[in-house]
Amino acid sequence: METTRERVISIVLNEQEWQAFVAVHPQPVVWLRERIQESIAPALAAAKPISGFVPVSGAANTTSATTR
Repeated sequence: METTRERVISIVLNEQEWQAFVAVHPQPVVWLRERIQESIAPALAAAKPISGFVPVSGAANTTSATTR
């Protein structure tokens, strides 16, 4: 039985916030993923390896962003 799960984070931004964000970070998904990886790197380095764990860098790279 597969125990690996992918997680999704969703935040709400109004149009003005979204436009300002993508103006500063044209690839918002990549930028957010990099910030998450930076913040958890010390914990991952200290943790024991998890059986079947695939590091985020080995995951599919989703760089598209959806606008409404």
